[in-house]
Amino acid sequence: MSIRLNARALTIGLAFLGFLSACAEDHRWRSAMTEGTNAMRSGDYTHAEELFVAARKEAEVLDPQGKRLAETLSQLGEVNRELGRYPRAEALFQEALAIRERVYGPAHAETAASLTDLGELYRLQGLYTQAEALHQRAREIREKVFGADHSKTAESLNNIAVVYQDQHRFSDAEPVLQRALEILEKQLGPEHSLTAITRDNLAKLYQAQGQHARAMPLYQRTLTIHEKAFGPNHPIVARNLENLADTYRAQNQYPQAEVLYQRAVSIFRKSIGNEHVDTAEAMSRLGQLYELQGLYSQAEPLFQQAIAIREKQQGADNPQVAGELKNLASLYQSQNKLDQSEDLYKQALGIYEQSVGYDRDAYVKTLKNYASLLRRRQRSGEAERLEERAKSVLKRLSLESQSQGKTAAEVPLAPVVPVP
Repeated sequence: MSIRLNARALTIGLAFLGFLSACAEDHRWRSAMTEGTNAMRSGDYTHAEELFVAARKEAEVLDPQGKRLAETLSQLGEVNRELGRYPRAEALFQEALAIRERVYGPAHAETAASLTDLGELYRLQGLYTQAEALHQRAREIREKVFGADHSKTAESLNNIAVVYQDQHRFSDAEPVLQRALEILEKQLGPEHSLTAITRDNLAKLYQAQGQHARAMPLYQRTLTIHEKAFGPNHPIVARNLENLADTYRAQNQYPQAEVLYQRAVSIFRKSIGNEHVDTAEAMSRLGQLYELQGLYSQAEPLFQQAIAIREKQQGADNPQVAGELKNLASLYQSQNKLDQSEDLYKQALGIYEQSVGYDRDAYVKTLKNYASLLRRRQRSGEAERLEERAKSVLKRLSLESQSQGKTAAEVPLAPVVPVP
């Protein structure tokens, strides 16, 4: 879950309305797509999927292998990505890309949109080399089609910066984000939602580096803009609340963080339901806050609910499930429930090690936590093997970051400004 996903959904939605107006001859397809887009904006992904599936059937009859079908596949892919169904999303995005490259050509703006969809999907799976290559190709196309100062070019710059951010390549990410923000403020205005989303990403970058004083006002401004644009009970607002709460938590301001996390959970439950992955994420963050304060009885049911939701929505072998298992294992470890904790650590590591793309930082943390548990149980030999594995992963991450940093420096980013 992240704000970047919302940025992409909004961008698709805004561009999408103009496309629909040109397809007046197909009312059923247009109606299903419009309703599906509205459902997706409101966070009702289950209903959105039903509508896009209906739209796909219409498109396959009226426009097989054509523009309507590509647009429908793209929106279906978006829904599946939001729900964490990555293999399904990839197949849909690949099909849409193949159609657009054939219909529009490899250097068209619509092709760039499909490249962006795939790039974000690969980023979410930790496939950063593939993600960066796709976002760079999309940026090159948009610069040629729209110009270096266009908001679409800025969108690609934002996406590239987020890939850098995820790899802790902060010195690469910051100037690209600053440039994107400059373009958006100039082209769309400082109060526009997409400008706010890029500003939010910049705040995340500062927060990740411990620069909370720089992050806090950016988060607060984004929250104000989105509350005004979407109302106080929208999922986007809930995500902003989570980010702001994270900053309070990092500064040990637990009461302020708790209020914001609780509000986020409430918004998600009311807007997108009790069994959505974003609801699970908010509950997990609140649980982590309670664990920090030793409020174990309050944290445990939140972690358990988060696991149940993710297993149902994303599958029991999803890396996001592993992350939640790790959280519950840590909680049990803090309570000296070592048998239960060890079982969960083993389960989490098994999921990570069978996954193609996953959060390797979370994997390393799981290895270290499990190793500390084994040392408490006087099993130092097993602990050392896990610690060596963690060191090996960290070393590989460092080498990848260094080599990719050199590549980043060579990326031609014309003297322009950035966007999400």
